[in-house]
Amino acid sequence: MDADINVRRAGGVAVAVLHGDYDLDNSAALHTELLDVLRSRPSGIVLDLSEVAFCDLTCLRTMAGIGHRAAAVGAWVRVAGASAMVRRMLEVTGMSASLPAFPDVELALRGSRIRPMLPGGRVVSVPAGSDTRVTGRANSLSAAPTPTEV
Repeated sequence: MDADINVRRAGGVAVAVLHGDYDLDNSAALHTELLDVLRSRPSGIVLDLSEVAFCDLTCLRTMAGIGHRAAAVGAWVRVAGASAMVRRMLEVTGMSASLPAFPDVELALRGSRIRPMLPGGRVVSVPAGSDTRVTGRANSLSAAPTPTEV
């Protein structure tokens, strides 16, 4: 199955709806398309993965890298509608710090007013008024380059 991205705006936020399979073969194209979204200067980006059939670690690292680049320019990136396996990969690799996962686009857009999800539908406990990012375990498969490498 091919992969493609449709982007729409929800206020100042770009909602990128990904469709299909994402793996090593199309990670460079994904990177280019997400960079184009970031260059449009949104206040944030929601990556809607509800239509993604498959997503490997390479593409998750690409998304996390965009999350780091976005943070460097004052924007944020959130994942919406990811499968339990994708949420688990985000948690285990520590990428959930730069890619917090939410059940759907609406909740990802509201972000700081709700709690991100972990695998199995568990909700992260976040004190009121705190950042919504989920901290994952440190791992040698770091999510993306540091801001100085970007």
